[in-house]
Amino acid sequence: MTRLLGVVHRVALAFVGCRSLAMFYAVRRGRKAGVFLTWDECRAQVDRFPAARFKKFATEEEAWAFVRRSESPSDSEGQKTKHVEEPQVKASKRLREPLDEDEDAEACAKHVRQSAEPLPPVSKDTFSYMGDSVVVYTDGCCSSNGRKRARAGIGVYWGPGHPLNVGIRLPGRQTNQRAEIHAACKAIEQAKAQDITKLVLYTDSMFTINGITTWVKGWKQNGWRTSTGKEVTNKEDFAELERLARGMDIQWLDADKYENDPELEKIRKERNYSWVDIITICKDKLPNYEEKIKMFFEEHLHLDEEIRYILDGSGYFDVRDQEDRWIRISMEKGDMITLPAGIYHRFTLDEKNYVKAMRLFVGDPVWTPYNRPSDHLEARTQYLEFLAQSA
Repeated sequence: MTRLLGVVHRVALAFVGCRSLAMFYAVRRGRKAGVFLTWDECRAQVDRFPAARFKKFATEEEAWAFVRRSESPSDSEGQKTKHVEEPQVKASKRLREPLDEDEDAEACAKHVRQSAEPLPPVSKDTFSYMGDSVVVYTDGCCSSNGRKRARAGIGVYWGPGHPLNVGIRLPGRQTNQRAEIHAACKAIEQAKAQDITKLVLYTDSMFTINGITTWVKGWKQNGWRTSTGKEVTNKEDFAELERLARGMDIQWLDADKYENDPELEKIRKERNYSWVDIITICKDKLPNYEEKIKMFFEEHLHLDEEIRYILDGSGYFDVRDQEDRWIRISMEKGDMITLPAGIYHRFTLDEKNYVKAMRLFVGDPVWTPYNRPSDHLEARTQYLEFLAQSA
């Protein structure tokens, strides 16, 4: 996990630390109009060109919008325009690269594509899965965060060499928190474009996770104000994230925990738990909630081990002892339980009515429950033999 997030972070950093890659220089009037990647190439188009118009932008879309705002085809070399909206550059003045809010420039030997065309559908086999959910890793970062010349970038990682992997400059206000939020936004946008509706999204930003899963609901009820009455700083960002997340089944996981837990990783290797997914049991997240809750509480057994690692919330597993009496086991965040094949058991929520759990399995998962009585099954026979030998 650390290695994967490191890859995402490096991708995001690439668009923060390198000015020539991070900015887009738009030339509306010059020797050649267009959007370019470096100041040197932009300067070649506008230096000593009468009434040149150029501007630097954080995103390609904004740059092309500036170029296309030309009032008429006369905004080209050798032509004059009636109105000048942007600052002009005198032919005799020595050019300098503009600051972020100044006139911008750009031209490079290689043009940026004029429009970011959506990628065609990507084969489902190219994605990584946790259960039937697609896994994606996101990260955002910002150099000089909180200072005048801050530069932020976002990274989305779907897997080695995946065509949807992206690292881009963050448009708008340059902060680390905005970068983290918009990295998640980008991943969800990409998922929707590929008709992906179930997503496991890893991020190391608990600010983003808590914001979208907990705080947003209260903020909206409070008129987008915090519990202390202050206006939410990242209102527009979280509003966009919430809009994108509608209709999606998203598991938000802290990239610094769960799979990165050394004890969990040790257990998985020792017991060969090769398959993993996340289940959230609550009314808002689990389809057919009432039916599933009744099914979980029906006494049953499985033909394989049942392994649960509680990530959040709490609940109870009830298991039968040797005397066929119920034993109630309270489970809360950080607890793991392994129920052997053939043991009769059931599960229920507590008064919080919420639990998020990691399900682990050896090989491909088989969740078929066999309701009691199922004493004829080999798994039950072997379990009873084990109890007899250990008595």
